[in-house]
Amino acid sequence: MAGMGYGRHFATGSKAPPSPKQDVLRVYSMKFCPFAQRLKLVLAAKGVKHETVNIDLSKKPEWYLEKNPRGLVPTIEINGEIIYESDITASYVDAVYSGRKLTTQDPMKKAKELILFGDNGKTVAGFYAVITSPDNKEKQAEGYKTLNTGLEKLDKFLSEEKTTFVGGEEPGFTDYMIWPHLERLSMYVGYTFSEYPNVKKYFDNMRKDKAVQACRLPNELHEEFRASLRAKNTCYDIGIVEEYNFD
Repeated sequence: MAGMGYGRHFATGSKAPPSPKQDVLRVYSMKFCPFAQRLKLVLAAKGVKHETVNIDLSKKPEWYLEKNPRGLVPTIEINGEIIYESDITASYVDAVYSGRKLTTQDPMKKAKELILFGDNGKTVAGFYAVITSPDNKEKQAEGYKTLNTGLEKLDKFLSEEKTTFVGGEEPGFTDYMIWPHLERLSMYVGYTFSEYPNVKKYFDNMRKDKAVQACRLPNELHEEFRASLRAKNTCYDIGIVEEYNFD
């Protein structure tokens, strides 16, 4: 759980925190964001020390929009430099920091993983269509159809490559980009992946990964967060018990 960070979320009107110290990697995140979790998984897998500053995405601080005009997370800042987007920041971390290289080095295998990552967009789009239209059966059906298209691609990839994970016999970069929305499919809509035996086995193996476990939040916290969304009173600070200390 520690991998996802515990500081309260900075909101509109808040004072900007001091800049990170020399060579300190700062991650701007949101506790429940699956895209920020992608970066957090890579950081955890490589054992990269960093500090986290959480951002209220419904009431974004003015100072944060100066750092990232898109207003999204994750963003990373180090030594005055800023980059953002989940796959871009995660790729930077994998390239710069020591430890096991998560990105596939074989050019053909890497190209196939990039195609799979693109196909995963269907799973992501379908997931959001399902969870945002609980009372619209037509949109729900369309959402499931879309996400199943993505899951079919993943199932086929795993079947053809005959590896435990997308990245091989250990989770790699693409695995950590795909995982957060698979995790939420299980937690949010009770998806069992029973129609896709290779994905089901893959899901069970990913759950055992140390980085995945480090970045996982309890189901009850996710449910409280979703309840606040449904009530149109979004609470990002659910379960947060620590304050920031930038000293």
